Amino acid sequence: MRNRIKPSVAIILAITILAGFAGLMIQSKPDRTTYAADAIHEVVGTTQVKVMSFNIWIGGSVVDFNKVIEAIKISGADVVGLQESDGNAPRIAALLGWPFVDESLQIISKYPLIQPGDGGGLYTYVQIAPGQVFALSNIHLPSDPYGPYQIMEDMGLDDVLKSEIATRMPTINTFLPTWKRLLKEKMPLVITGDFNSPSHLDWIESTVGIRNANKFPVVWPVSKAVADLGMIDTYRAIFPDPKKVPGITWTLGYPYPRIAPDEVVDRIDFIWAPRGTKVISSGIVGPAGGADVTFGLTPFPSDHLGVVSEIEINPVEPPAYVAVNKLRYEQGDSLGVAYHAPLGDEDLIAIVKAGDNPLTQAIISSPPQEAGYFGALTFGTQTLAVGKYEAALISKDAVVQLTPFWVVAKGAVPSVDTDKASYSQGESITATWTNAYARKFDWIAIFSLTEPGIYYTQSSFHYTKATVNGQVIITSADTGGSLPAGQYELRYLSDDSYAVSAVTKFTVTK
Repeated sequence: MRNRIKPSVAIILAITILAGFAGLMIQSKPDRTTYAADAIHEVVGTTQVKVMSFNIWIGGSVVDFNKVIEAIKISGADVVGLQESDGNAPRIAALLGWPFVDESLQIISKYPLIQPGDGGGLYTYVQIAPGQVFALSNIHLPSDPYGPYQIMEDMGLDDVLKSEIATRMPTINTFLPTWKRLLKEKMPLVITGDFNSPSHLDWIESTVGIRNANKFPVVWPVSKAVADLGMIDTYRAIFPDPKKVPGITWTLGYPYPRIAPDEVVDRIDFIWAPRGTKVISSGIVGPAGGADVTFGLTPFPSDHLGVVSEIEINPVEPPAYVAVNKLRYEQGDSLGVAYHAPLGDEDLIAIVKAGDNPLTQAIISSPPQEAGYFGALTFGTQTLAVGKYEAALISKDAVVQLTPFWVVAKGAVPSVDTDKASYSQGESITATWTNAYARKFDWIAIFSLTEPGIYYTQSSFHYTKATVNGQVIITSADTGGSLPAGQYELRYLSDDSYAVSAVTKFTVTK
């Protein structure tokens, strides 16, 4: 039986209040909870926000890391969805002087970022003012096989579409229901990302033949699925003619503009906003003098060009939530808990061991503070044992929402393991990871020790889905058939990169 600290003797180590109210207005109640507040807060109304999507290329250091910072600065962006940040999102934000990072989703911002407990790690709230938010989702879809390469190699349309549906649609399908829900609830939604797939708006009759892969029109499934939700491609909202303004974002070619004659270039990086959104401007951040480049600098630091769009946002009051400022804490770290409390200081924020009842088994608890319904508390973690916990929002003696987080030992590093040291060909492999960094784009894969290459040599691929401890069963379907007999490594790789954070060896025998 677990030892528990009674709530009445818990000590809150520090309290930070985020809610600063500039005006008094009664806001309508959210649709999604019966515990909605008559929240008093500033209603900011229509706000102009610059959003950027930027794949910085294996952590941003391939060319010049300082240029990554400069590219974001010259874009004028307020919030950026990064891809391939390789754990550098906090470093980039710090060098920009921006205080807010969602390391799990690779999002950096001038505005507070709040990932709600019921979001499934698929989006974060960007808080324009206390109680006034929009939702931002940032994605990086699988890269291979790449459709335009397949077309250039004479694959027919039907087979290309089958490949797209098998390669990228499974990932986008994990997001679509949540995006649909947010739009139904009138939550402003912005999507940034490297889609690794072109747009159905670009591959049309008028663009056939303008590039070596554009042999016929293609209704690319991923972009069509997003558009069918009621989203608009903000770049095409400003530049509707893909023949006149292609807006190529990949590949750059190095040193620029060195691109092989048989290389494919296309627009695969996007910013989406709900239909009806006013798009003020949109542009490309890339090498100075490059085609369609709006914000230029040399040398440019990535093989992807950045996209930046300025849009009008009408932020709204979110449903009640409880959110932690990160998912993984070392013992002794400060635990930041943001909230929208339905009844203000009549409610309760509690910390509980995962699976325990927050109403009766809280380890630490406190009411929200007097500043209002939207704010944050800071708790200490020194007395919390290593393990999984939940922050709970309690209102009217009922649990409104739970948000998970993990506490690891001071200095803990990730580890990965297999359930056995040796497997027969075709046998499933159970892979386990512990003390991971809880980033959505961390991943595990199997590599053959007979292949010294780093990039694109893995025979499996699984994201760890922002967990600290987890497990996945790898089958022959995941590895493209039975692994040949030989020596292998199971690797835990960092934040969408090939940087190895943990490794274990195993053998496959005939």
